[in-house]
Amino acid sequence: MNKSLFSPSAIHGVLLAALVLGSAQASAAELIQNGGFEADGAVSYSPIGWSVAEAGGSNAVAAADFALADATGYATSGAAAGSYFGHIDVFTAGAFALSQSFSTGAVSQATLSFKMFINDQSANGIAYTGNSLNYDLGTNGGQDMHYARVDILKAGADSFATGPADVVQTLYLGGANGRKFGDQSNSYVNYTYDLSNTLAAGGNYTLRFAAASNVAQMQLGLDNVSLQVTAVPEPESYAMLLAGLGIIGAISRRRNRA
Repeated sequence: MNKSLFSPSAIHGVLLAALVLGSAQASAAELIQNGGFEADGAVSYSPIGWSVAEAGGSNAVAAADFALADATGYATSGAAAGSYFGHIDVFTAGAFALSQSFSTGAVSQATLSFKMFINDQSANGIAYTGNSLNYDLGTNGGQDMHYARVDILKAGADSFATGPADVVQTLYLGGANGRKFGDQSNSYVNYTYDLSNTLAAGGNYTLRFAAASNVAQMQLGLDNVSLQVTAVPEPESYAMLLAGLGIIGAISRRRNRA
């Protein structure tokens, strides 16, 4: 019998290989590109990795470094980290969205996190929410609108879709935590969501940040957007890991009988 096969170094090597395989399967992957809005290295109205949709105005959505909002002139919170942040400046009656599509296989764990500030620049500080991003309803249907939302959409959904056929999960729906004008801005708030059940089966989706108003101006700022997912290991990987552990067990038993 070749005892070198059962030497401590051989056992250690097999054990290390099994542990590496197991840890590789458990590592999380980042699905969001340019979540810190730094990739362009300059103010951009079409940030790398992101899609911009605007109705009612233009150049309201950007990867920005503004201390003062480009259109409204009101103070922002700037970047939470680095030099740039995602910015939606609702300077006119309209709806605006910043979104990113992503794909994933089956996951065992999925965590979305981001930092967001919202400045309410209305007369009464009230968030008028609804089931639409059609800002024109204020004129045609008498529906006031003044709110922000964060959603997971099905792949291919319209940038302003809000119906159940397109929205997989709504994560945030509401206004700001205070009215801010002039040189005042609300601070960033940390948001974290467990999307493990939502993304469990995998598929193609879109993460959307949107703001709409036909009542007054408002701002939404974003930074440090991250979606970390841990994939469900393939059956072959489980088999390899179990085989490695089985070899270790067999080697241990033979050494004990030696």
